[in-house]
Amino acid sequence: MKQKIKIILMAFIMSIGLVMTPKIHSFDVSSYERMSNHFLKFTFHLFYEIMLSIEMNRLIVTGLFIFLFIWLTFLAKSKIKINWIQYVLSAILAIFAVSASAFYVPDLQKGTWDILFEGGVQTVKTVIMFTGWLLFYNCLQRTLMYMLTIFRFKEKESRIEKGHRFKLPEFMKKHVFISALLIYIILLIPIVLIDFPGTVSYDTLIQLIQFNGDMALRNDHPIFSTALFGNAVKLATKMGNPSLGVFFHALYQMVGSAVCVAYTAWVINKLTTKIAPSYIYASFAALVPILNNLITVPVKDTMFSHSFAVVIATVCLYMYDREVYFAKKAYLMTAFALTFAILLRKNAIYALVPVLIIFIPYALIKLIQKKGNHVVLIAAVMMPLLFSAVIENALISYYDVENTVLEREKYSVPFQQTARYVKKYKDEIPKEEAEIIDKVIDYDKLPKLYLPTRSDPVKESFREKATDEDIKAYLGVWAKQLKTHPVVYFEATMHQIFPLFTMTNHNGYYASLESTSKITPWTNSHFDIYNLKQPQINTDLSLVKMSFAKMIDNLPVLGLFNNYSVYIILMLMLLAIALYKKMTKVLWAMLPTLLLLGTLIVGPLMLAYHRYYIPFVLIAPIYLTLVYLELNKKKVKPEEDALVNDSEIE
Repeated sequence: MKQKIKIILMAFIMSIGLVMTPKIHSFDVSSYERMSNHFLKFTFHLFYEIMLSIEMNRLIVTGLFIFLFIWLTFLAKSKIKINWIQYVLSAILAIFAVSASAFYVPDLQKGTWDILFEGGVQTVKTVIMFTGWLLFYNCLQRTLMYMLTIFRFKEKESRIEKGHRFKLPEFMKKHVFISALLIYIILLIPIVLIDFPGTVSYDTLIQLIQFNGDMALRNDHPIFSTALFGNAVKLATKMGNPSLGVFFHALYQMVGSAVCVAYTAWVINKLTTKIAPSYIYASFAALVPILNNLITVPVKDTMFSHSFAVVIATVCLYMYDREVYFAKKAYLMTAFALTFAILLRKNAIYALVPVLIIFIPYALIKLIQKKGNHVVLIAAVMMPLLFSAVIENALISYYDVENTVLEREKYSVPFQQTARYVKKYKDEIPKEEAEIIDKVIDYDKLPKLYLPTRSDPVKESFREKATDEDIKAYLGVWAKQLKTHPVVYFEATMHQIFPLFTMTNHNGYYASLESTSKITPWTNSHFDIYNLKQPQINTDLSLVKMSFAKMIDNLPVLGLFNNYSVYIILMLMLLAIALYKKMTKVLWAMLPTLLLLGTLIVGPLMLAYHRYYIPFVLIAPIYLTLVYLELNKKKVKPEEDALVNDSEIE
């Protein structure tokens, strides 16, 4: 009976906390002022505020309560427990969820944490919201543990595995790579045809303008990516139809991503010895809108993400089945995919070099102890650093690229923090500190330039003539202001990165050929200058596809599959399990992706630009597979421990 009451109370708090808004509402002041008892006045105000803060239809809230009650009852019967690391993760994610709700009030520009603790009533609301989200994430992690340790797809898997009735399943069982490749391409072809010739985003249009010499050619956008797209359009122009160049690039991304997805699916097959997870992965990668909508956009992030996922998949294969890794020469795929990833985004270097700094000494110790030899893996990771440097330098020389790194790119986080500080506490800043800041970024414009979710406007006010002494002095002021108002710094960073760790944000920038590029008359004019056109029927179809993708974002269940933050949160939940269970191989495998996540946290933009975050969508299923294998070792054929109990490969 006590457990039933506990479940009812938890479901009730969750159903309120998950739908409550921190917005401050007006209430019946005349009734409030008639009261004399302070406690009862507070209670009256609290009840009134909670009533107004639950803006959803009461039938929906009731349905949510019933669902949560059933869910909690099921989890109670399953007796699944979570560890202290998972509790801490739930608390962190709950803080992000509550913070996100505050940042949206009254809007993303003016939102602040202040609203959460603006009086006793608001503080109680914040506690209710935090508790609701905390319990929700605890339930999610308990459900994940249940799925990984108890739940099975026995019957469905066996039907696919046997493949006796039809020839197709038998072929699919023997040729996983080819079958996954075909599944992916067949599912993706309609998207490519609908979007014909493709989608030119603002960044890709700038790359084309630079390639054609109408703007200084810089290496801010990787020259490898610029050359691929520019030459595709150049070839199509010679053929008499420049728009075909966009289509050629779309075909390149479709085939390239198909190879990467198929290879990752093949690795999953080798790790699990099952074919069903491999084909589920291939279908998933082809059908999720945040993935397939980017195939027709000539942005560097698409192939970078798929290549990086292959690198992670092959490294996992090395750790869990080194015999297959060497027999199938998977190290070649590691090296090739990593070279490609580095050429497309420098994030690959930032994610792997720190791993090498840790891993190489570890490997040397193992080599001395004669417990393992990781020379091939280290070479497969290090050689791409050399290959990519040679290729990039050759391209820079050939195209005469301006290759200087803008100084402002190093200070995205502190610039945002300073801008928020100036906006919030400008009256407290001494004149001498303002002058020091102004030598680095435009002090007077900071309050207007500051966008909480995007650092580009503030960075663009950077004074390129600022000396090292100016920057050193600025960092001194930055450190001093951190001591004065530390919360505003933390708040500034949270306001920018919260979309990474909240499940309530939406994706943006699905588009047709021109819609994301027509930002200024200057950029708009280049569609006519370069004769980039889309048939009207394809424009119509692209817009319908765009509205379909946005609809998916708002649908139950499907909307979660289409939310990049869900995969980041899933990865963090798997990390919590791996840390507590001391899954050394999983932790090694996750380290590069966590470092990649770190590079994005200090990046310029989080909200809605899902093209930056699709690596985690592609990689999360790989980590899910690894944790499943670790938690069910007795049910899987024993493998040698590739990192803990290494044995030298003959």
